[in-house]
Amino acid sequence: MKNVLFGLFFLGLTSLAYSQEIPTSIDLKEVKLIGVTVTPLNTTYLRKVQDPDTPELVKKLENTAARFDVTEASIYDGNHEGYEVIFQQTNGRIIATYDQNGKIVSSFEKFTDLNLPPRVRNNIAKEYPGWIVHKDAYLVSYYVDSEHVKKVYKIQIRKEDQKKNLRCTIDGVIL
Repeated sequence: MKNVLFGLFFLGLTSLAYSQEIPTSIDLKEVKLIGVTVTPLNTTYLRKVQDPDTPELVKKLENTAARFDVTEASIYDGNHEGYEVIFQQTNGRIIATYDQNGKIVSSFEKFTDLNLPPRVRNNIAKEYPGWIVHKDAYLVSYYVDSEHVKKVYKIQIRKEDQKKNLRCTIDGVIL
């Protein structure tokens, strides 16, 4: 048994010693990418609509809308001031309006049945103990010229035979 353990220990040291070897010559070659176009995202849009508490499903669809290149769409002819595109997934949709250059100038977003952020959940539990969240919707209105993006949670809570409809900010403040 001692010999087996000693043999395994020796093999382990041998493989470590080999992994420490540094190659003496490295052959690096330059690679040129032909036909690759890099376009910036609608970063202004993403910075305004996303924050650390934005649910992942919402971020995914917002990123899709930001990356969409309306100039590559079949309806694009460059003669219109704006192009409206609808992005949908199971529990949400974004209606985005793009200008002639592909920049998002406005969007309306609605998502349902999301996991509410902790600040929203905790504030509702504190203000309405014993109530249960029955339905929820997350609404976002974005306009490029506006300083603020409107982000609101519409929540229906229930307790026994009673129900209440609430509106909350993303910080959990009940309106």
